[in-house]
Amino acid sequence: MTEPRWTHQQVQAIVSADDTLLAASAGTGKTTTVVGKIMWRLGLPFGLDGETGEPLAPHPNPCKLSEIAAITFTEKAAYDLKRQLRRRIRRSPAAEELKWELNRASVGTIHSFCGEILREHALRFGVDPMFEVLDEEEASAEQDQVIKGVLMSRLEAGDEAARAILRRMNLTGRGFQGGAVDHVRTVMRDLRWRGARYGWLRRPPGGPPVPDHKQLRDVCAWDELDEPPAELCRHLIDVADEARARWDRWQGEENKRDFDSLVLDAADILLGKTGASALSAIRRRYRLLIIDEFQDTDSAQRDIALAIAGRSDGTAQDGRRPQLFLVGDPKQSIYRFRGADISVWNEVAGHFDNVIDLPRNFRSAPPIVGYVNELGRTCIGQTAEALAEERPGGSIAYSDLEVGVDPHERAGVEWVPVPKKGRYPDREGEAKAVAEGILAAVKGTSDSAPANGGSAAVRGSETGALRPPEFGDFAVLYRTRAGLAALEKALRRHGIPAVVAGTQHLDERQEIRDVLNALRVIRNERDDLRAFGFLRSPFVGLRDETIARIRLLGRPGPLLRQARRWLEQQGVGTQPAEGDSAGVAEIEKGALRKGLAALANLRRLAPRLPLDELIEELLRKTGYRLHLLLMDGAEEPLANLQSLIQFAEGRRAEDLSAFFEIWDRSVAREIQLPQVPLHSSDDDVVTLTTIHQAKGLEWPVVYLVGVNGDVGKARANEYWADPHLGPVFNPKEEERGARARRLVAREEAEILAEEARLLYVATTRARDRLFLVGDANPKRSAGYDRWLLKTGEIHKQDREDWPGTPSGSSGGSAPLHLPRPPSLEWLDAFTVRPPSRLVKPIPPPGRWAASATELMLKERDAEAWEHTYLRGVEASREFAPDGSDGSGDQVSGRVRGLIIHGALERIERDNEIAAVLEETIGSLDEPGLEEALRPEGDYRLELEKEILKVVQSPEWAWYTEGRPGADYWKELRFVHLVGPRRWRTGAFDLFRLVSRPVTTNPGANPWAGADLKAVVIDFKTHAIVAEQAGRTARDYVIQAKIYREASEALAGPTAVGLHFTNPGVLVPMDKTLDSA
Repeated sequence: MTEPRWTHQQVQAIVSADDTLLAASAGTGKTTTVVGKIMWRLGLPFGLDGETGEPLAPHPNPCKLSEIAAITFTEKAAYDLKRQLRRRIRRSPAAEELKWELNRASVGTIHSFCGEILREHALRFGVDPMFEVLDEEEASAEQDQVIKGVLMSRLEAGDEAARAILRRMNLTGRGFQGGAVDHVRTVMRDLRWRGARYGWLRRPPGGPPVPDHKQLRDVCAWDELDEPPAELCRHLIDVADEARARWDRWQGEENKRDFDSLVLDAADILLGKTGASALSAIRRRYRLLIIDEFQDTDSAQRDIALAIAGRSDGTAQDGRRPQLFLVGDPKQSIYRFRGADISVWNEVAGHFDNVIDLPRNFRSAPPIVGYVNELGRTCIGQTAEALAEERPGGSIAYSDLEVGVDPHERAGVEWVPVPKKGRYPDREGEAKAVAEGILAAVKGTSDSAPANGGSAAVRGSETGALRPPEFGDFAVLYRTRAGLAALEKALRRHGIPAVVAGTQHLDERQEIRDVLNALRVIRNERDDLRAFGFLRSPFVGLRDETIARIRLLGRPGPLLRQARRWLEQQGVGTQPAEGDSAGVAEIEKGALRKGLAALANLRRLAPRLPLDELIEELLRKTGYRLHLLLMDGAEEPLANLQSLIQFAEGRRAEDLSAFFEIWDRSVAREIQLPQVPLHSSDDDVVTLTTIHQAKGLEWPVVYLVGVNGDVGKARANEYWADPHLGPVFNPKEEERGARARRLVAREEAEILAEEARLLYVATTRARDRLFLVGDANPKRSAGYDRWLLKTGEIHKQDREDWPGTPSGSSGGSAPLHLPRPPSLEWLDAFTVRPPSRLVKPIPPPGRWAASATELMLKERDAEAWEHTYLRGVEASREFAPDGSDGSGDQVSGRVRGLIIHGALERIERDNEIAAVLEETIGSLDEPGLEEALRPEGDYRLELEKEILKVVQSPEWAWYTEGRPGADYWKELRFVHLVGPRRWRTGAFDLFRLVSRPVTTNPGANPWAGADLKAVVIDFKTHAIVAEQAGRTARDYVIQAKIYREASEALAGPTAVGLHFTNPGVLVPMDKTLDSA
């Protein structure tokens, strides 16, 4: 790992002893600088001064890792920071001393930091330290119940506020239209976080808050149209105020806290009279407090940081306080919808003496940097100027990026023209252009790689040399998910592998809709709309004509009852309807019969089976997974089904009605559902992602789609509170009075300023090539095109240095001619009749190769073997954590085995265990591993002990005596011919030649002195005790026999042993094999 060469500004930031605000522009090495700051404060060498080439002078008074706190925006960011810090510390002179201390470094989100403060100082604060933290879904559900309770009790009491709200809107929302509960929750959160904005509320003793409309009128023009929305705001605030009090009371009674309460309670206590002693203790504990992504923070987090540093009241004495190191980029403040307030950055910047800019971009090629600078001065500069008139503290100026990488001839910014359809973007056309461009770039350079990188080339991340692009070098960014389905379809049709980053929005997936629809039919068979969907879905697969015939020709009643009657009337041999073939009619009858039988059975089981098992039974009885395997890209829908099962597994005690209430609420609020990752970060796949999710990431080539979509408008029927003009419930445009129009203008100015920053984030993700996809000559520009088309000289697919011209544009490659989709008309040519007695079934196709795992499964469970190896149906545990080993661990037995085997394959010396384990875990990319296997966790330490037990054992010493690749091999794969068309395949965990005597710990070798040529060792990771090893080994006779025969064909007489890693026992298999 090369040492970074710090810029002048980075050196300033790293060695500064004063409170520092670091404005790190996109691609300027922010995280590396933060790591450099920590290393310097620890007194460790890291990096060179870019001007002098000399190491930085060490800190005169180094601190300990436990005296440093770093607050990150997300848990993933905290994990990445720890991983980078751990990697650097391992390469430092103090690696042995600090590797255990690293676990005591306080690196995490603001919520975890505040939770630690509340628990550590619980006695000072009068807090029960055993409080439970509610996750987002739990808190949302409980808040809904509290709000509904307030509304219902007020309705029963004849309260005018509740009546007025429910006359105006439904109790709960539908689609994009929020309901009373949603709007009261919004106001309640605003009251909790931004109480200062409600200074115009008078609170009479024992009564509801009363708005001072005169105070509001004095700061803004007002007319009669403003009265209704102001009255609705008054009612919402009245109800929300009571709901907030009830929510706080409920949290106290249950000793639970939501994420908001962690931060708000910590801020209230630290800034109150009871917080002085805690503040003093915190100041003595920490010497450096880092806050990352400070541009997306809020006033409560700012107050906590300033209080700890003694800047809010000047109470810190004798220098007993930590240095503040606040890091971010105001140009990338894009989380206003989560409560982020850019004015907090501006306010702190006005009070700090040490504000440092990092302008040098080490990511993007010079043409991209030049274009981004011109674009930034246009969009960020113009919107900031407009916002400065309405809200001066909420605007930020654009600062130019500096070029930090060498130019190359394949870099650039390019427009891919796709005309709009009317006033809306052509989603399908954009998707087709993107797919053709990616395919042409990759396939056009796959056969050769000339020195200049061919007609399309990107910089290698390690060497910087030009190379042909791969699918993994491309990302497609979009502001909203409106065109995602079209993108996925186009990429799939062109054979391009792709992955959707972040939340998968399972509710939009067809296979999830099918299963949920079937569950709704199980819950209520009289729901004809759901029944119609069930009969059309792959669960049954009836044509619309057949369903219409069932509905129109049968007696009136529920659709499923009509279907049963129709089936009873259709005997075998009944003439099909006109236009139908007998074969298709019989297939439909059989499918309907099976589908109705499955429904009836599942309806009986529903009250007795947990939800996840009910879904599994539905999929098993209907064979739903089998139809997915007939489609291209079956892995993703199968993984989505597993995600749904995981979601249901966490709610096993709920009935179907409660489950659907939870599901609908999670979908409406976009609460993240569990996901099964299909690809690791190293897989060669195109990434599809929103701009928000792309923040902090980079790709050699970026396509930005949807640039013509409208942005910058405030939605009607939404509540917000302006910091100066007060609240508004935004009416429709024709119903807005003077005050509402002013408030909407201010809000839209802020929205548009944030959209400009979002565009800056999108365009700075590209390293070598940036493609802007959309209409280059729109009749009206109301999206990003209002800025993009006015910026610089953009090439419009007329250059020869990059292939991939979309169909219809000038120049470039010819359009791709895709094959027509397969037709199913040939099914009508078949007839169904009993087979002749002379006809014998065709034997299944021969399978010549088999592994030990397959043969063991065939002997243990013939049905499971048939599903897995003949029909190609993978067990869910093969692509998702199963957690079925009964251990209760957060990591499944399968993953545990992969980790131990991977570590033993990589490790050479026992002092490498931490680095090897980190590398092995990073290569798996399994869900939840980062948290379950965090370095300071008990489970991680137990894994290290188990692996060390093997590596430090006397057996390992003679396993690995000599030279790797000459005396012994790890993970040695083999293919062994055992008979005509009979092959055995596998991999020896450890294969050792014994042509010469072993001198290291020969006493640990149970075959010492035996006439052998080789020894094969297979590591077993079962969680068993030593007494169980022999009995467990007998289950692996087939494997041991296959391994011995393969090794003897290769080297001569061989012994096979099973090394059980958990108890540390080696079991020779010779006698077991000889007696088998």
